Amino acid sequence: MNKRKAAIFLELVPVLSAVLFFVLIGASPDTDLARKLITAFMLPALLGFAFFLAGRKLAGEDRTVRILGILDLLATASVIGLYILSAISFGL
Repeated sequence: MNKRKAAIFLELVPVLSAVLFFVLIGASPDTDLARKLITAFMLPALLGFAFFLAGRKLAGEDRTVRILGILDLLATASVIGLYILSAISFGL
């Protein structure tokens, strides 16, 4: 596997995790498995900036990697934003 493919794979992990995280929260199943999956998908989505840095180091000049890197940062920001909104809603 060359560096470009590895970087694209690494960049896709937080993006897909963020999507699955929000889908599971929106579906709101109240089971132990769903709670574990939400936690498992939240961690890579929250650490999207680390995947951004790794992908940029592997294949920084590739256009696909740069676009996926922006999506990684947006995945991190969306998870942080959700937790900020939930903290504000509990405070009200």
